[in-house]
Amino acid sequence: MTDKHSEEREVFFMEKLEYEGYTGTVNYDKKSDYYTGEVEIDGRFYTYEGDTLEELREDFEDIVDSIIAFDEMGDDDEEEDD
Repeated sequence: MTDKHSEEREVFFMEKLEYEGYTGTVNYDKKSDYYTGEVEIDGRFYTYEGDTLEELREDFEDIVDSIIAFDEMGDDDEEEDD
């Protein structure tokens, strides 16, 4: 029996996003009309979001690019220490 005041949230899991060798999830929350996703990079989970699939993809790619750039900066610092 469902309470007429309870709010059910429908979340749909859709295709995955792929970029620079990383794969992220795509989730759509029908009630809030909003997209979210998650990508695992080096054992850490990063989330991204957007009002549209295009915004979601842009946020996903921005996160991946940021992590790659951060890793490259770390590699440059290690080389300078040698």
